[in-house]
Amino acid sequence: MPSHPIDFELQAHYYVTPELREVFAEERRLNRWLQVEAALARAQAELGIIPSEAAGEIADKASLDQLDLERIRQEYQRSRNSLLPLVKVLRQACAGGSGQYVHHGATTQDILDTGQVLELRDALRIIYRDLRRVEEILIALSTSHRNTPMIGRTHGQQALPITFGLKTVTWAAEVRRQLERLKSLYPRVMAGQLGGAVGTMAALGPQGREVAKRTMALLGLGWLVPAWHTSRDNMAETASWFALVAGTLEKIANEVFLLGKTEVGELAEAPPDSLMSSTMPHKRNPVFCQRIAALARQIRPLAASVLEGMAHEHERDPRLLWSEWLAMPQLSMYTGTAAAYMVAVLNGLEVRQEKMMVNLLQHRETVMTEWLLFRLAPALGKAAAQERLHALVRRSGEEARPLRELLAEDQATGPLLTADDLETLAHPERYTGLAFELVDDALAWIAAHRQHDPEVLLP
Repeated sequence: MPSHPIDFELQAHYYVTPELREVFAEERRLNRWLQVEAALARAQAELGIIPSEAAGEIADKASLDQLDLERIRQEYQRSRNSLLPLVKVLRQACAGGSGQYVHHGATTQDILDTGQVLELRDALRIIYRDLRRVEEILIALSTSHRNTPMIGRTHGQQALPITFGLKTVTWAAEVRRQLERLKSLYPRVMAGQLGGAVGTMAALGPQGREVAKRTMALLGLGWLVPAWHTSRDNMAETASWFALVAGTLEKIANEVFLLGKTEVGELAEAPPDSLMSSTMPHKRNPVFCQRIAALARQIRPLAASVLEGMAHEHERDPRLLWSEWLAMPQLSMYTGTAAAYMVAVLNGLEVRQEKMMVNLLQHRETVMTEWLLFRLAPALGKAAAQERLHALVRRSGEEARPLRELLAEDQATGPLLTADDLETLAHPERYTGLAFELVDDALAWIAAHRQHDPEVLLP
């Protein structure tokens, strides 16, 4: 039986989606390595370095369904090398002496690094698709709740009125920035590796650079000069992006979690019945939000381990390299799964406008003290007005009297406030500043960038 939650069968897909699990399945990984070996052989045949018949035979046999899986398993039991058992069985499977040209001039890291880039291509395309879906839902929420008033909170306390649309468009803008970062880093990351043992391409011969270019072209990848065997900045950038995305998704999930607490009740995750409490039928647990937070807390330390892997020694340092190879699949799966969960959360999100208004009016005119401060400051001075309001708000709470009454009775503030001013205090939901316009501005900015998005990240 599997021993890691990613690979569980009975409790499948708690921490990885079926789609991402398939991307990183062992057989698919080995087939990618074989795909790289086949591309290398074809490129070398095009340049006359190896016989074209040998390249054809290697390409025909470079698939697990053409190889002896039991022999591969046995070879891995005898060898600690990540690739050689697979190469050995591929060589043995090739007829007519073609096997001698398998892995010609390459080193193990060339194949594994290029395979990792191919994996990242599949994973990043999935995450890109789901983040755009998150953004799409947030755009719709921001549009429909542009004018929906709610209380804004700072330091965990009620502050001033905002609109729910302003909150969600803030989320959407952050998601958009993550998408822009991905579009920027993606072309840098989509470059394979073919440098030979120490990056000199010595075993590849005088045509080594052309071999590398053609090999990567056959795989739909770019090629970097010099080899990046010990330059892991692109992988570190990708890992950092995973951590940034996880931070964005966790922030949104935490907001839904906090605003969904019983005593607040402004939002509610709408999970299927299977995610209700096991013993308390009245409870609707925000399970998806909790899982997003749990995944994010795994992603950050994993990303840190990849960043530490930049400190390679000399021309290869497997201590750090293997740490990166171990972390990147988990980073990809956890980030992609968090994005998929966020799609589910936002698709089923319940927005309770009535409760938002109840909470906004909980302290009524006291949340209008900023407006009052700037209304009274010209006559009293800002410092004096602030001190006076502090005292009146305190009295309002202690005496359980409306602040408006105390303001009208007060010798300093009463003569300065009109009936219209006191009426304004009764409607804090109207004190939202430029919230409507800011939502519109942000939506326009997002739309301007979104129209340049490809449907699928290329190559």
